[in-house]
Amino acid sequence: MEKENTTKIKGEILLGIIFALELYALPVQFYLLLKNPEFTFFSAAVRFFSFFTITTNTIVFICSALLLFGGRSRANAFFKKCSTITAITVYILIVGIVFNLLLRPILNLEGHHLIVSEIFHTVVPVLFLFFWLFFVSPEKISFKVISYWLIYPIIYIIYTLFHGLATEFYPYPFIDATQLGFEIAIINGFFVLLSFVILSIILISIFRIKTKSYT
Repeated sequence: MEKENTTKIKGEILLGIIFALELYALPVQFYLLLKNPEFTFFSAAVRFFSFFTITTNTIVFICSALLLFGGRSRANAFFKKCSTITAITVYILIVGIVFNLLLRPILNLEGHHLIVSEIFHTVVPVLFLFFWLFFVSPEKISFKVISYWLIYPIIYIIYTLFHGLATEFYPYPFIDATQLGFEIAIINGFFVLLSFVILSIILISIFRIKTKSYT
């Protein structure tokens, strides 16, 4: 019992760190965007949430907040589910992987831009992976759930492509239909979705192995 309490406390401390990092980084990133005189508050908000990085880190923020302070609410029960936390882990890891492999070499960030970027793309993904790996009780998750987990990235990609056609703004160069052409952008989007599937299979397999070791 004492060991379980210690593990729970350590998990809550880790969640608290993630929550605090997001509580700092999300408002700072929005403020930095709002400083641009080209944006109104509304247009800045639309641009802000046009980034998968932002929407996913917002989900992580909501998840950590509810796990820490949600009590017995239905929302807390939803985010406590092993399947839910695993899906969020996949999302935030994709954020980190895509940025560090594809975007980091072409960006030159400084000051607060660099700090919040490292929080969003490196620190939070690593910490949330640790939380998932060490503080979430493993359950046997069906591979069928991957089709549901893909709903979020599919909606995001469809929205981004069509929003880009209307505004000529694309948050990421690999889905910039203006520069690449719509066909290439869709193909790149497909490969991004494939990376979600592969990572989901890996994480589900890890938990299925862990559940067998406990039986």
